[in-house]
Amino acid sequence: MGLIGWDYLQDLYLRVFAHDGSGFNRQTGMLTIGRRFQKPFSAPFYEFDATLEFRPGPHGNSGFAIWLHHRYTSVEVFLGGKIQSLGMNLEEALAFWDTLQRYMDVTQPLPELPILEQFRHLDPTTAEHDRQSKCDPRRWRDMPYRVWERRGRAEMIKRNREYKWQEQPCILQAKIDPSLSIETYYRQQEAKGIQATPKGDDYDNIHRG
Repeated sequence: MGLIGWDYLQDLYLRVFAHDGSGFNRQTGMLTIGRRFQKPFSAPFYEFDATLEFRPGPHGNSGFAIWLHHRYTSVEVFLGGKIQSLGMNLEEALAFWDTLQRYMDVTQPLPELPILEQFRHLDPTTAEHDRQSKCDPRRWRDMPYRVWERRGRAEMIKRNREYKWQEQPCILQAKIDPSLSIETYYRQQEAKGIQATPKGDDYDNIHRG
């Protein structure tokens, strides 16, 4: 490693391995999942249901990770080790899922995360929220790490532990018409201009050989 250099290896990796197209797109509301030997799968984020997986470790440690399952197909994606850190406790995993939902909801400002701070002014909803609340645009970047270690981390853990997770009613369930067939649902999606991988034709009874 020392002879070759980390920067060189990283540059080589980025040149050889192309991005598979996976991503959470806040602007379009679509989740895209890269698939080996197939085209990427894309569908609206609200079509995915989340489940928690308990992952025991070899030395008595454990953690929770999130799977997303597409409601109308067998497509699923494991978020652990991709955009979710492994080893999260239950409250941290639930907070992560809440953060991801807020990120994909354009009616809400971007979550208060250090990694997103430099982009907040580019999102209209977030920019207006920050203007009205007089939010410090460099709050995270200018915060000394020792201050975060001394106060911020403990406050975050306390809030996560005390929050009443999973006690709010599901806002999505009320919007799902149980009498609506999957075919009709996707016909309606297509009429709205939503271009997802599943199509209405995939669920009708017409053979197209």
